[in-house]
Amino acid sequence: MSKKILAMLSVMFVMVFLISACTPTPVEEPTEEAVVEEEVEEVEAEETEEEVAEVVPVEISYWHTMSDPETEKLDELIAVFEAANPGIKVAPTRFAYSDFKAAILTGLAGGSAPDTARMDIAWVPEFADQGALKQLDGVLEGFDEIAAAVFPGPLSTNFWNGAYYGLPQNTNTQVLLWHKDTFDAAGIAVPTTMDEFAAAACALTEGETRYGYALGGTYFWAPAPIFYAMGGKVVDDAITTAEGYTNGPESVAAFTMLTDLFNEGCISPNLLGGGVGTADGHATGFYSMIIDGPWMVDIYAGNYPDFETNFALIPTGADGTTSSVVGGEDVVVFETTENTEQALVWVSFLMSEEAQKMLAEVGVMPTLAHLTGDASMPAHFEIFMEQLETAQARVPHPKWGEMDGAINNAFQRMLRGDQTVQEALDQAALEIDALLAE
Repeated sequence: MSKKILAMLSVMFVMVFLISACTPTPVEEPTEEAVVEEEVEEVEAEETEEEVAEVVPVEISYWHTMSDPETEKLDELIAVFEAANPGIKVAPTRFAYSDFKAAILTGLAGGSAPDTARMDIAWVPEFADQGALKQLDGVLEGFDEIAAAVFPGPLSTNFWNGAYYGLPQNTNTQVLLWHKDTFDAAGIAVPTTMDEFAAAACALTEGETRYGYALGGTYFWAPAPIFYAMGGKVVDDAITTAEGYTNGPESVAAFTMLTDLFNEGCISPNLLGGGVGTADGHATGFYSMIIDGPWMVDIYAGNYPDFETNFALIPTGADGTTSSVVGGEDVVVFETTENTEQALVWVSFLMSEEAQKMLAEVGVMPTLAHLTGDASMPAHFEIFMEQLETAQARVPHPKWGEMDGAINNAFQRMLRGDQTVQEALDQAALEIDALLAE
């Protein structure tokens, strides 16, 4: 073979090699089944990531002062709530009542306040005034519906400076307790008016061996049911003045009746200290009448199991209206919370009929008015819930504790004869007006 032919063959070989090297290798197209399987795997991976994210709920703290039975029921309540709201976990902390306010103040000062709490109704205006609580009206979904469903007295304890800073989680009030044996022996009917009440207090008194009526003290909570039923008021509706209210004619009439009964020996002297306590004295017949709350049922069941407790509404005043004083606790959300949305969901649940009924099983009185007479409620709740329809809150003001002190001191001056009723209440009105002006 000539060199010329060899050269041509070499050139052709190189060209074939280059062409084959530049030709793309065929890629096998995936089957339709493979594409679908890959897409399913991607979707499952995304869902798995979402599930992992949902497993970690937002934790909110809830501080309270519940009793042992209430705390056990709270655990059940939280379980129900968390099952319905898997994205939220509630972490409860229990305090002794005597330590609770200090714990909240310490938490606020140190930046470790809870997200939510159940606090004494008298504290809400105080903490709201400090800017520590979130406003709930206009913020909590369904607030207006909840507000319309609860008793007005307990609701009013959350109102301060034009807004609501909590909701009434539970409530109580005081009614008349009368001793059936002493009433039957004297042939006296249970009083329904204040005139009948005063007459019964004296008719059922027998020297120092039995008193017709006994109060637990001179602090405002003790005379408040009679004070409110007789039309007394501490301040005007706008909470701007005590003049003409603390020392107004209705307020003076209420304290005059109590002072006269005391001077006549128809009220036990124990209200100034010492003597037999109202609970023991009533169960033993030493006090024919006392005014107290729903907790007396459990107290008597434990200490005097054979004693029959009898309740009646607070006797009516001159206008024919009964009234009493509101107690209880409100649920609040703290301004410092970083979990507002979740905290509000918890608040709504606590105000639900389901939650209110569960806590009623351990003696916690609900604030939903339509539960009055409900078959699931303890039988003795009915008289107290009826009384709550007209029961009134103590003045919802940050200075209420000092106002209470002014009235307490005035009542003691009347009973000791240091001042007339009018003089004592005139002085109290001046002291309260000074507090309102601060």
